[in-house]
Amino acid sequence: MQGNKSVVRLKSSGFPLEVNTRTLKYNYEDGSTGFSSEITYSLGNTVVTINVTQEIYSGRVNAVYMDLSEGTGMGSFANLGLRVTRNKRYGILCNYMNTLFGGSYDSLKENYCAPPLPEREVVRYICGESGCGGCFTLEKKKKEDGAVVRVQATHDFIVGEETMHVKVKIRNDDGGLKVEVEGPVKLTTDYMNHVVSGMRRKMRSAIEASTVSLVRNDVAQRSPNVVGPKFISDDRVHLCFQRMRMHQGF
Repeated sequence: MQGNKSVVRLKSSGFPLEVNTRTLKYNYEDGSTGFSSEITYSLGNTVVTINVTQEIYSGRVNAVYMDLSEGTGMGSFANLGLRVTRNKRYGILCNYMNTLFGGSYDSLKENYCAPPLPEREVVRYICGESGCGGCFTLEKKKKEDGAVVRVQATHDFIVGEETMHVKVKIRNDDGGLKVEVEGPVKLTTDYMNHVVSGMRRKMRSAIEASTVSLVRNDVAQRSPNVVGPKFISDDRVHLCFQRMRMHQGF
């Protein structure tokens, strides 16, 4: 077991943030082995643990498990889990992020799919007891046949104006899954919001453009003399999207 301990000073907290990282190795009964990259944040009574476990069989990484837990020490908790497996036919199989929140946690989950852009998922949450929050993003890069070839996940532990950022990259090749864990590094919350907002705008713009294109095609295919439903103009379509953004806080 290898470990490292450090202390990070944060502007918005009266407590120092203690960061512990270590690598754990496992031997399973079926003959497979594994090792886990574990990152732990301790801030007052709040403890956040991130585990990225690689399961190895016959010298290849066949599965990766990402587990995140956060507790306030006062009964509130957040648990997030993700499983990535290697498949001979489909490349990478990856589920959506499983989430469970209890106590004073509030969360928002969004999913975006606008080919050919990577499929994306965003989970944001905040704890009323501690005032801390988190943001998890998942990106799946697919080929034209729908097979996932690359997965990238990020997590930010948010404390006021700053975050602790971790990035996990997973790709598939002939030797199995290749995993890279980057961080933790300290970033500003403004920078994190800029990156996430840019990602969301890009996906929504692609979805909007696709929807407007469908409306145009339907209008072009209909004869003015055919009695049928009336279609709204492009200007009204754009106005509709603008009102949706204002209403939903886009």
